[in-house]
Amino acid sequence: MAAPGAQSEVLFREDFEKPLGERWKQVKFGELTDYRVVTENSNACLQASANGTASAFAAKVGIKPASRMTIRWHWKISACPRNATDDQLATFDHTARVFVVFDTLIGPPRTINYVWANRAKINSTFDHPSSSRSRFIVIETGNEKSGQWLLEQRDLKKDYQMLFKTGSVPKIVGLGVFTDSDGTRVPVTAWYGDITIETP
Repeated sequence: MAAPGAQSEVLFREDFEKPLGERWKQVKFGELTDYRVVTENSNACLQASANGTASAFAAKVGIKPASRMTIRWHWKISACPRNATDDQLATFDHTARVFVVFDTLIGPPRTINYVWANRAKINSTFDHPSSSRSRFIVIETGNEKSGQWLLEQRDLKKDYQMLFKTGSVPKIVGLGVFTDSDGTRVPVTAWYGDITIETP
């Protein structure tokens, strides 16, 4: 519990209300997913439309680990891609992911992916089919809540320690979103809003 009068410190915030600036970049893994800022019910958000495409939209950051770090975001999906899986590389498509990249001295960076899964159970975890350094936590799954805006919140430090079995948490060097359908070739759309990392 925070001390009386203590305030949280915002380490990162993106509400998509202003021009995104140069810190946000496409990260290409295939053809480019269409990322654009749109307005829905007077609120700005990031719309991601994939049609046989696979690219992330990410920002470089330099966030030193705190004793506690909370990540919070809003998201909504049109639907999960038909025939998509959570464990087979050929059909490893997800309508929505929010990811956080951690600095590592050796090898590819370790990454937490908070995913709207296709079939996996909520709160389950799994590796990317091609890398155990990119790990996933299932936040939502399937189509039962598609079309609804949802607010999510996670403890970043606890999640990192749980996924990578270590007490220390390295610096955060990037974060972003990922919407893809290059395996299934099924058109899907996700919307992301108000991504925040703070010390509660």
